[in-house]
Amino acid sequence: MTAKQKSPSSTATAASTIVAMRVASTLNTAQMAGLLAGKKEKRVSGRAHERLFRAAAERSGLDGSELLEYALAKVALEDDFADKLLSLAGTVDRDVDLEF
Repeated sequence: MTAKQKSPSSTATAASTIVAMRVASTLNTAQMAGLLAGKKEKRVSGRAHERLFRAAAERSGLDGSELLEYALAKVALEDDFADKLLSLAGTVDRDVDLEF
């Protein structure tokens, strides 16, 4: 193995570090948005597909309530850039000079 190549274990460690940073960033953003303020009073119960749950747990490194809270934060904070961009279609006057 050359000096530039990473071993599979170091690649896996780097990937899990990135995932952990994404999870922390999402939950931190939810906290700053006030979405995690106050008591946890909403009780949620439901069934999920085993493979979906297992894949989400493996990818995030979370399980149970933590996984559910992370998933809810991801949905609540979802980026709607594409929708906003597409809604602008046709809103620029055709006579506007866009050349530099």
